[in-house]
Amino acid sequence: MDTGSHDSTIPETDGRARAADDATGRREALAAAHRTPLVLVVATPRPLFATTSTTAYETAAREQPEVAILDLMFRSGRGVAVAVELRRLAPEVEIVFVVDDATAPEVQAAWDLGWERLVSSPKLEEWLDRGLKPLAKVARLKRQLTLARREIETAAAGDVVPEVTNLPLGEAERRYRETFLRSKMATAGERRAAARLAGVPYTTFCVMLRRLGIKQ
Repeated sequence: MDTGSHDSTIPETDGRARAADDATGRREALAAAHRTPLVLVVATPRPLFATTSTTAYETAAREQPEVAILDLMFRSGRGVAVAVELRRLAPEVEIVFVVDDATAPEVQAAWDLGWERLVSSPKLEEWLDRGLKPLAKVARLKRQLTLARREIETAAAGDVVPEVTNLPLGEAERRYRETFLRSKMATAGERRAAARLAGVPYTTFCVMLRRLGIKQ
């Protein structure tokens, strides 16, 4: 989805045409907001609409949209369930719920479950004007980050340690504690600060250092 600003060199007639298309898309979105059920999937190059969960899932899997806008009360309050499935099919999609009644218990439930992008239906047009492009940009950046991480993992695939020493449990624990304490010392620079960083009393921290032979 291209959400960037238009080139200022575009002829005025083309600019008017694109502005008209944008306005049409917003009107369609507003009209869709008053349908039940509502699932609006934003993708290239225009918004794609789905009025059933099946169509929404197929669209999400095929188009990998940046943003999905849906009615929180989809099928009597099943909007969150639909959002979870959309996120499974398109992991980087950003979900926005449209809320008609802010006092509905489903709104509090969505907040409690960590869904924070809820827009009241009277404010939807304003949100589409101001919030859609930045949110789509966030989704694209997340997608690029995911791809970069996969490239790193692929590039490093041949650099794994061929064999891991099978240490006795006691020795493994000792080495872990030593590594942990050394890292806190390296980070803090001195013992009292390192003890606070490690979350243990200073005297206990000193005893642990002595037992492990750490003299910093």
